Amino acid sequence: MEGYDACRKIAILTSLISGSQVDYNDIPTEGISHITATDIKYAKKMGRAIKLLARSKKVGETYSARVAPYLLPQEHPLYSVNDVFNAIFVHGNMLGDGMFYGSGAGKLPTASAVVGDLVAMARHIDKNIHLTWKEEKLELANPSQQSFKFFVRTTDSKDKVENVFHKVDFVDAGVDGEIGFVTCEMTQKKFDDASAEINTLQMIRFV
Repeated sequence: MEGYDACRKIAILTSLISGSQVDYNDIPTEGISHITATDIKYAKKMGRAIKLLARSKKVGETYSARVAPYLLPQEHPLYSVNDVFNAIFVHGNMLGDGMFYGSGAGKLPTASAVVGDLVAMARHIDKNIHLTWKEEKLELANPSQQSFKFFVRTTDSKDKVENVFHKVDFVDAGVDGEIGFVTCEMTQKKFDDASAEINTLQMIRFV
């Protein structure tokens, strides 16, 4: 619910990809316990689904990582991942898009994974499996410089929202006493500075 497991998994995956140690404490992590039925109503109005994602992206010589709920469009492969299923979506410069999908919870899938690990250990008794993984810590990219479109709910007026964020798209989900809107793409820092000027009820990032 709070994204802790996903955070550690993306830290391990980023470590394997980069060949350097990634500290999960350096990854901004938000769960989904604050997501409400009203948020889901807005998401459906926009033709999107709210999913908890752990994301990692190469930025220059390092990586940018974050765990948070995101609004996914229907055409995104992760849109239809539900229930006990998990998926890893990969975009590579040569591979393009690829996704690995399967059960991620329940006694039988868990038992299968444990038995698979035990079999792998038995097969490699007294063998060293070489991994290229440097001990020095990888400094991740500044999360405040990550760029997104943001969906926001507020009790402030449309005039005030436009005065603060300038160009926005309003979303009418039939909710009384508040408005929803989508910003243009901006950095996390720019959004944080602007959102401090309005009464923000909720914020969810776009993919």
